[in-house]
Amino acid sequence: MCAAALLLGCSGEVSVSRDLGASCSLHAECGERCLRDDAAPSRYPDGFCSASCDSERDCPAGAVCADVEGGVCLFACDDSESCAFLGAGWACVSESALRRGAGTASQDPAAPPQVKVCLGR
Repeated sequence: MCAAALLLGCSGEVSVSRDLGASCSLHAECGERCLRDDAAPSRYPDGFCSASCDSERDCPAGAVCADVEGGVCLFACDDSESCAFLGAGWACVSESALRRGAGTASQDPAAPPQVKVCLGR
């Protein structure tokens, strides 16, 4: 998984790296943090390198800030086929977007905006 894999989807070309998308079991294997199955069963098959975020501008191209794990960057997707580059067990699902901080629109807690991201099934 550490070799560069490419996703061609709604967000353009995205590579898997230690910053986003590489499989992991320890934080030290990633640029910032490793999301693991034991932290959230089946959401991150084989672990997933990611970064904390407050809004989409904190994430690399092709990724969005999802309101999971306190706010993390995840690959954006159109459908489950666009998550296949991550391997078996990944699907395109809707999650709440995270947009907090100066210069971002206020989030309505009754109806938070949704984003489609790659997560474990």
